[in-house]
Amino acid sequence: MDAIKKVERTSKDKDGLGATAHVIGKAEGVKSEWDAETTEWKENEKIAWRSTAGSLTMSSSMTLSPIEDGIKATLIMNYSLPYSILGKIIDKLWVGKEIDKSVERGMEKLKETGGK
Repeated sequence: MDAIKKVERTSKDKDGLGATAHVIGKAEGVKSEWDAETTEWKENEKIAWRSTAGSLTMSSSMTLSPIEDGIKATLIMNYSLPYSILGKIIDKLWVGKEIDKSVERGMEKLKETGGK
């Protein structure tokens, strides 16, 4: 995803249940940093993660399902930025849309590269 600028693994194991990372993101000039933990892991099927500390609250999951002509990737992302009421309105009208676009571009890149 374009909005994710850096991911630094902070646990011994890079993948799997309980793996942790520090993430730096930026969407429309708004920088955020958070720590994340893998909460569900089924290799080649599903990964779920949540923020554990940092400038936003987030939980996400990606599920991979075989289909007739390839693989279907489903991404679910829930987040809350630490904004005032005005900031939450701006998020809904502007930042959130840019994050949606970034996710769409990331999924297209995933499709183009075959996940490599």
